[in-house]
Amino acid sequence: MCIEKVNEIHTKRLILRRFSKDDLNNYYNILKQEQVTKWLGTGKRKSYDDVKKTIEVIGNHWIQNNYGVWAVINKENNDLIGHCGLKNIDNTKDVELLYAFDPTSWGNGYATESAKAAIEFAKTKTDLKKLIAIAYPDNRKSRNVIEKVGFQYKGMQEHFGANLSYYELDLYK
Repeated sequence: MCIEKVNEIHTKRLILRRFSKDDLNNYYNILKQEQVTKWLGTGKRKSYDDVKKTIEVIGNHWIQNNYGVWAVINKENNDLIGHCGLKNIDNTKDVELLYAFDPTSWGNGYATESAKAAIEFAKTKTDLKKLIAIAYPDNRKSRNVIEKVGFQYKGMQEHFGANLSYYELDLYK
């Protein structure tokens, strides 16, 4: 069950809220790790300036679309543990469900819990008809999450210069 506040979504164990400038150092500590970024976009590590720009882009995406990517906070200790949300894919009409977490948080179901909250938000607070998800084919853990929350595998597609597993979720089924 999710409880939505003005700018936050609360699940059993997590708070999904918009990023703030105060998140920069903690978010950088997550995105500078190769074991995290090898599964994201181009697969390259993020610099401090990259992460700063990412937070700005996420903020602008929210302003332009009324949906976007949330900072994911662990309610137990109030730590930023990753991100999850909805992002337009450049040069397409597709909206991607995406997430990434600090490796210390892996294996606890946080990706699934936050993804379900983001999907519920998409269904109830947007006019989106479908979401997509993409993952590196050898990222079995991420593909398991994508399938667990209801996405259907549609084949391989090129994104970010790589051939990725491509999934779709019809929000009205």
